Amino acid sequence: MANGMGSLMIGATGLKSSQAALNTTAHNLANIDTKGYTRQQIAFKDTQYVKVPGNYNCPVTSTYGLGVGVNEIRRIRDEFIDRAYRSENCRLGYYSSQYKTIEEIEDQFGELQGVTYQESLENLRDAINELSKEPSSTTRRSSLIQSASAFLTRSQAVYKGLTDYQATLNIEVENMVNKINKLGKEIFDLNKQIAKIESVGLEDANDYRDARDNALDELSGYINISYFEEPSGEVVVNAEGVPFVTLTGTLEMSMRTTEGTMLHIPTWPAFDRDVYPESVMNKITDNYDKAELKGLLLARGSILVSADDVPVKPQQKDYDLTTNDGKQKYENDYAEYLDKQEYYNKYIDSSAILTAIAGLDKLVSGLVTAINDVLCPEKEMTLTAPLMNNGEEVMPNTYTYSGVAQDVMYDVYGNEVKGKSENGTYTFVSKEKLYTDKEHTNAATVSSYNYTILDMDKTDYGMDDDKTVGEEIFSRADTPRYIIMDDGNGGKMYVHNNQNERGNRTEYSVGNLHINAAVAQDVGKIPMTTVQGKEDMARGQELLDIWSMDFASVNPEQYSVGTFSEYYDNFTSQYAIAGNVLEDFVGHWQTMVSGYDHQRMQTEGVSSDEELQKMIKYQQAYNASSRYINVISEMLEHLVTSLGS
Repeated sequence: MANGMGSLMIGATGLKSSQAALNTTAHNLANIDTKGYTRQQIAFKDTQYVKVPGNYNCPVTSTYGLGVGVNEIRRIRDEFIDRAYRSENCRLGYYSSQYKTIEEIEDQFGELQGVTYQESLENLRDAINELSKEPSSTTRRSSLIQSASAFLTRSQAVYKGLTDYQATLNIEVENMVNKINKLGKEIFDLNKQIAKIESVGLEDANDYRDARDNALDELSGYINISYFEEPSGEVVVNAEGVPFVTLTGTLEMSMRTTEGTMLHIPTWPAFDRDVYPESVMNKITDNYDKAELKGLLLARGSILVSADDVPVKPQQKDYDLTTNDGKQKYENDYAEYLDKQEYYNKYIDSSAILTAIAGLDKLVSGLVTAINDVLCPEKEMTLTAPLMNNGEEVMPNTYTYSGVAQDVMYDVYGNEVKGKSENGTYTFVSKEKLYTDKEHTNAATVSSYNYTILDMDKTDYGMDDDKTVGEEIFSRADTPRYIIMDDGNGGKMYVHNNQNERGNRTEYSVGNLHINAAVAQDVGKIPMTTVQGKEDMARGQELLDIWSMDFASVNPEQYSVGTFSEYYDNFTSQYAIAGNVLEDFVGHWQTMVSGYDHQRMQTEGVSSDEELQKMIKYQQAYNASSRYINVISEMLEHLVTSLGS
């Protein structure tokens, strides 16, 4: 055996190592409920050996050990399970954000203060049905106004809920970018702490590593990451394919705002690019269905939309294809539909909120326009020069540019507008003025102006004594339906007003509608009587026929179109279907994430039973070392006493 002092050293190392083991066990038990804590395990090693030379009687040299030491206190963690967990957590974040948005949309169209949207739509139809039976009835006219007001109020409540939620998603995008940047800074700071502690080579920074793993877990839900550990112990993190956390710092995200909106688009300033370029934004295959941030951006969309953004496939039955004009109009409308469809599929279709806002606006504006057009029938008028009102040009429905040499022109925003080929030249039909250059400095020459005017041959009169032209039920804020002008023959011409008081083009939209105050105060101004003052039963039937007319398809790629009721049913059904699909996806990935988390807990988690058993073992080892030291002390004391005597 070792000499006396060496034996004491062996006992001391046993005490010290057992104490370290007890401390490790106590640390595990103390953190049994700490989120993200990784169970630690002590590993022992024998200490150095000494050689004892032989003597005359025993010439062989002997080697004796000098006790035990702590080799390391290691974390029991499986890196492969960590990577699998973070990968699936990233995908869960993507589908969860989408599913949450669908749930919000369903709630908006469902119960709100105990009234469903569908009820308000059906009540409006019922009121029109009753009016069609007795058009002159003041009671039924009043009932129609009440139902129209309730429908509009309900529509605007849902619309506001959807647009407010889009704004909420925008705030969530901003907050998430800040969270991502904060986590990146946290990982970088932890990297430096870990490197500092472990550079000496005497200690593992286990608790700092736990904190860093927790940060990586959280970050993996927000954005798609990859990472690797440097020899220094520092982790380098790539986010969406670009360096995010490096050895020298973090390359943080920033945000830009899309033109004409307050919608934030995350960017990488260091790389002068968006985090999600258009080429990958709508991709969900090949591992692109990841990251809560991307899911939020898709759900929110990056533009503002209206009814005009929803394309409706033109039906041949609505055109006189026996004439050249009819054929040309169908071809022009079909080409416009294809352009709109391309835009819709690219910027709107992937966003739950945008499709909901645009779809609702399409329904309301379409229904409102149909009702108003029955009450105030109109016709088209094409002129080679613009109409002038008080010295100002009246905005037409569309501008036509014929015989243009170039195939592409530009609107005032610099967006490309494609022309239709015709005998070596091109024809453009646009709601806005076009320019030959992207900088919109050279205005194109307009060949014709298309206006919509009140058809005086078909219009009815109100019930007032002056026999005035009947009023619309739904009006646009700050925009009267008509600009009243001289027709040049001593009469009046009612030109459909496309421009609000601020000089902007305006159409019937959920956001700008209200009940016409004139008919709300005097229902006699609803034009439901003939010029002769009799009940206009035909007009009542026309109103009722609105509910059976072809309107639009929910999916712009569908060939068939449905009625207003069918449109609404299909419109809400698509969210129910999408919700069920996304719920299954979320459930699947939650199961995957939970499974990997369970595997981690089995490996990394603290078992109180196991740790208590270890505590007893290490306590016994400590007591044994203590007893050994006492024995050696007694031996040395006896030896000293014997030699002294």
